[in-house]
Amino acid sequence: MESVSLVAGLIGRKELVEDLCSALAAGGAGAVILGQPGAGKTAVLNAVADRLRADFHIIPVRGTAIAAETPYGALAYLVSSLPEGADQDPLQLLQELGRSFESEAQEKPVLVTVDNADRLDRFSIMVLSQLLRRGKIAVLAAASQSMDANHELVGLWSEGLLERVDLELLTERQTRLLMQELLGGPVSSLAAATMWQETAGSPRLIRLMTGAQVRSGTLVRRESIWVRTAPFVRTGEVSEVFDTVLDLLGAHERRLVEVLALCVSLPLSRVLELVPAAAVETLEEQQVISVGGDPPSVRLGGGTPGSVIAASMAPGRRRELWEDVAVRIDPTDMDGEELTAFLGWALSCGEEVRPADALRAARVANDRADGAAALRFVRSVPSKAASQEMLLEEVRALLSVGHLDKALRVFRDAEPRLASEQRSSFVPLMLLYSYLLARVPGSGDPQRALAAIEESCPAEWDSPELEAALVIARSALAADGGRLASVPDRLTSLAGDRKLGQATRMQAAALSAHVLALAGRTGEALHILDSLGQPENYALNAGNAGEVCTRIFDTYVLSGELDRAAKFVRAFDQAGVRPSYQGSAGELAVAVLAAWQGQEKRSRDALTGAIGQLRVHDPQDMLPLARTLTAYIHREQRPEAAEMLRQARAGRQYYGYFRGFLLRYFAILSEDADDGIRCGRLRGEAASAHAAGYAAPALLFLSAAVRAGDKDAASDVIRVSKDVSGRFSGLMADFAAGLLNDDPARLVAAAKEFLDCGQYLLSRDAARAAEHRMANCTAGERKILARAAREVANASMRRMQHSGDRAETLAKLSEFEADLARRAVTLATTTQIAGDLNLSPRTIEWHLGKIFAKLHVSGRIELSEILA
Repeated sequence: MESVSLVAGLIGRKELVEDLCSALAAGGAGAVILGQPGAGKTAVLNAVADRLRADFHIIPVRGTAIAAETPYGALAYLVSSLPEGADQDPLQLLQELGRSFESEAQEKPVLVTVDNADRLDRFSIMVLSQLLRRGKIAVLAAASQSMDANHELVGLWSEGLLERVDLELLTERQTRLLMQELLGGPVSSLAAATMWQETAGSPRLIRLMTGAQVRSGTLVRRESIWVRTAPFVRTGEVSEVFDTVLDLLGAHERRLVEVLALCVSLPLSRVLELVPAAAVETLEEQQVISVGGDPPSVRLGGGTPGSVIAASMAPGRRRELWEDVAVRIDPTDMDGEELTAFLGWALSCGEEVRPADALRAARVANDRADGAAALRFVRSVPSKAASQEMLLEEVRALLSVGHLDKALRVFRDAEPRLASEQRSSFVPLMLLYSYLLARVPGSGDPQRALAAIEESCPAEWDSPELEAALVIARSALAADGGRLASVPDRLTSLAGDRKLGQATRMQAAALSAHVLALAGRTGEALHILDSLGQPENYALNAGNAGEVCTRIFDTYVLSGELDRAAKFVRAFDQAGVRPSYQGSAGELAVAVLAAWQGQEKRSRDALTGAIGQLRVHDPQDMLPLARTLTAYIHREQRPEAAEMLRQARAGRQYYGYFRGFLLRYFAILSEDADDGIRCGRLRGEAASAHAAGYAAPALLFLSAAVRAGDKDAASDVIRVSKDVSGRFSGLMADFAAGLLNDDPARLVAAAKEFLDCGQYLLSRDAARAAEHRMANCTAGERKILARAAREVANASMRRMQHSGDRAETLAKLSEFEADLARRAVTLATTTQIAGDLNLSPRTIEWHLGKIFAKLHVSGRIELSEILA
């Protein structure tokens, strides 16, 4: 890990380093880089200095707390080489330093790099400022953000002499990239998400935490992927670093930091009862804490990890602080993470928690999808004192962590005591019971639980939210259970019902779109998804994100709009770690999409991460799908594929209809059978799906058979496509008609449109089918259509095989071919390239032909597209 520290320090900062280097090289005066402790300011400073060392005379200066107590303390090593007494006269000191810099620079421009600029004494700041104003030096400084910075330092950017650069902490995506640099390999989505939550994106803390998790075994390499095997540890080297920081604080300041680490935040009024106002001001200036809100509250700053400080605190100290703070705080005034942290602190000190407080804390933890924390609060209350509401939170928590059998036992033990008149807990409990019965084989009829809700409904009916929850549950049970016709008509109206909360409306909209798509009404389904706006604006929370995003992604696939599915995945990927795909994290969604599009390398890479993480944590039994996809990707390796399919049949839970469709679809395509048998199975599955009202899955089954040239499947497509709306259905009808009527023009047209909707396999195979059906064309038509078919086939192959970046594309070529490909996309002619390489133009053309064939391009223009 040490060997990559310099590179890792620049994750998310490379563009900034480029900009700073360019500005300084162009004669700029420099910049001040501001950021929280641990944000990577020093790494940026050093990177710029290293890049400019050949062209600049670099003078490093570093501020420290000790040096700040002495005039010119940070410049002492420079001042010591000047004539004696120079430091007694500020003007002479400026002149002597200027001459010294010019002498040492030997006509190079001088760049002074200043680390910890906020810790410079005022004399040092004054000297550097004056040298900068006189044009003697450029300055690149790094400083912690501070509301009380030296006025001379502030003036350097407020007057426009230096550019101000605010360095943000890393995003979720950048956190993952940094971990991968440190670990030398890919990291699962779950591991990266956990790291970002623990560190808030502090590069320093990510480096420390990553090493600590590897040593403790909570980050483990499984095959080629690093996965999270358990909750992250926060002790050891990580805590030692922050113990050192705490030791530098005064008694009041340390006390406040420790209290905030244990309870997340406190009202400012309560904080001022604990410590003097001066302690708050000091910590705020140092950005250790932040104060904000109305009324104002106090919490730790982003670069100060409360979880690490709390985890490493001695039990005696934790107890001492509790006795001092608890008497001043009433947990009934708290909510959210403050409540769970405060009550977690109480439990760690052996304190009893009131059942009502424990219930609220369990509910908050479940809403954050933290089932382990919710169970801790539930089990802090004696079973005799546990209410029906507490039972609900216990079942929710057990479902969250994937313990479905335990959740069933807990419910059945309590079932005789359930009070149906307590509707706010009874209805959700019965809905969860129905879900459990639908997922656990042999557990019972889920309809019985839903019937119990209706039979016990009071005369005045349930609240709108409870009624909507029942409609959504019935709809999901019917659609996922193969009874599409039984989905209640009322489902479609819930998304627009303003009496419902945003989260409920969002869940209803996603499910409604999914149901419509299954039935073949894909145009209506896509219209609903369009009305939701951009993914970053969805009304999602930890509790509903997995289900909602899964339904939406599956709807795009059902509709044949793979390009839109890819954009949906990218929308989350660009922001960070993708939302869960039925408990698997985002890799499995990527694998499904890439397999469907023929991007087998991308699917293989995603499956490596998915299977590695699912072997450790698989709450929704997604390993069978991951293994089936793996068998499909390795279908040419018969023994390995057969073994994967065998393992995939050992599922622990029942699946929803669409996941079952994916399993059957890719299993058929993976099996060792000839095309006739395979196409017969696909037609049989399509017939069953269509008869049950699942028109879109029927069309997708047939699409695989049509790709293989099966004319019986093509005839079925003509019939089934009439029951499916949307662009994809029309394109499949054109593909089928082109096959049945030997119409190459229609096939080429369909191939072009398939390319636009991301159906690269269908695009390639429609184009190839056109190439074999030109016997009845005139010579002129044949020439035009053959060229068009070849271009579309090549375009689809490029998108299938070159989903990576330029470097991955060039890696498919030999060293000579890669060099020739780079030359070929310039304006150089073949003759010019031949002259440069001392070869004949004919030899160059021969090698270019080999390159075009390898990369599936028809000429230099297409080559330049994939190497752009």
